[in-house]
Amino acid sequence: MRESITIAGTTYELATNAYTPIAYKEQFGKDYFQDLFSMVNSQAILAKLDQLEDGEELQAHHIDVSILSDFDMTFFHRIFWVFAKSANPRVKPFVDFYLEMEEFPVQDIAPVLMNMLNQGMSTRKKQMKQKQRVRKSSQ
Repeated sequence: MRESITIAGTTYELATNAYTPIAYKEQFGKDYFQDLFSMVNSQAILAKLDQLEDGEELQAHHIDVSILSDFDMTFFHRIFWVFAKSANPRVKPFVDFYLEMEEFPVQDIAPVLMNMLNQGMSTRKKQMKQKQRVRKSSQ
């Protein structure tokens, strides 16, 4: 899956593909799916982001501190960079990539990333033809 997002006048191409978990492990030394499932457990912060009006920013008083106990804010940075790397293997190294960014508006970026994560995690089971089922059961 491919998406584009513009941040502060710069358009970033993002992709999720078979290389994504490999790039994540190579760069961060962590398992992509373990981090992803840990993030899913922090859905409360994402719900708060969804409740914001256009132009409204997430403020500290909007968040119950207990929500943040398991939330890793750099997760969005890691995922964003690895999706950029999956779209373009020649993307700048992680630190250089972010040193050039003026801002990183999580409230705008998180929905795009979550949509890509959801699409990447969904699978479709191909229907077997009747002939294949019969052949398989007779073996």
